[in-house]
Amino acid sequence: MVKVTPRPIPALGGRFAALDGLRFFAAIAVMLFHYAAHTDRWGMSFRDISAPLFSIAKFGYFGVDLFFVISGFVILMSAWGRPLTAFVASRTARLYPAYWFAVLFTGGLLLATAPQDVSIKQIFVNLTMGQSAFGVEHVDGVYWTLWIELHFYFLVGLFLLVGITRNRILVFCAVWPIAAALAESSDAHLLATILQPTYAPLFAGGMLIYLLSLDRRSTITWLLLGANVIWAVPTAGTDAAAAVARLTGAGMNDVVMMAITAVCFLAVMTTTLTPLRRVGWKWLTIAGLLTYPLYLVHEEFGWAIIGALAPDMPWAITLSVAILSSITLAIAVHIGVERTSAKRLRRAVQSALDAMTRAEERPTRRRAADRS
Repeated sequence: MVKVTPRPIPALGGRFAALDGLRFFAAIAVMLFHYAAHTDRWGMSFRDISAPLFSIAKFGYFGVDLFFVISGFVILMSAWGRPLTAFVASRTARLYPAYWFAVLFTGGLLLATAPQDVSIKQIFVNLTMGQSAFGVEHVDGVYWTLWIELHFYFLVGLFLLVGITRNRILVFCAVWPIAAALAESSDAHLLATILQPTYAPLFAGGMLIYLLSLDRRSTITWLLLGANVIWAVPTAGTDAAAAVARLTGAGMNDVVMMAITAVCFLAVMTTTLTPLRRVGWKWLTIAGLLTYPLYLVHEEFGWAIIGALAPDMPWAITLSVAILSSITLAIAVHIGVERTSAKRLRRAVQSALDAMTRAEERPTRRRAADRS
């Protein structure tokens, strides 16, 4: 089986800076959707306040689909050539510190402003990030995407157990969306939950784009990427369009939906397969680092600001204050939480996993010694 060794990434600190910027753009798009398309905190539909901005902001929901394509690329890149324990430790340290802060911060905010919408038990269950498995509501609506991400991490973890190779990834990306759809149609609920039929082609497409970043001459990789882009239209694209209509009351035609779905893949390809991959602007890397905390804290926090200011302030000022305050909070979370906690948590998880591995290996070595 052919193995591909990733080439060094020509960017600051081993990162695609342009992809970091794209990730931040996706977070801004989602934030704008929540502030100017999907909220009742203005006292009326935002369409009645600024129809032009509303017509743009409603498409911000597709920022989630863009996130998933980016995740397919980035998570495969981060897992390639690493042991499972290092991958688990890295992902745990990346996800949980900012998330724990966000749950406690947003939970506290809701307890103070809308206690009927949250409970202490709900907050503590949300700290696991697995609240969906327990049938517990999210403290903040944006957390639903993290549950989807965890399923993808689980699948990548299985790959690390058997070994990641180019051919295995190709087969997986060909089979995954089909198997996920079959699981859903046959009412195999557990398997469908794991395989995520709605979003499988987004993650698979991102993985294939990563393979293309290693070898752009692979015809089979291009064909499979095209197939996943097409598959994403009736699954993720249709789901996003339906969510926009349900949450904002504004629908979109199929041509627009298909175009935006395709753009999610094209944007990731542009930042990773063209000369933009060599862009090394540090501010883009910093923006990428702020993306996750911004995504976690913006919704309820921004809505509280809008609800407090909208009755007395011009809408443009209210919206600007909500956006800038959320970005400022994200900066504080990155500096005060992620920078201070992530490395320690990663080392602690890595040490615990290494200790477990050594403990499992000792009986095996003893049995081998006894037999000899």
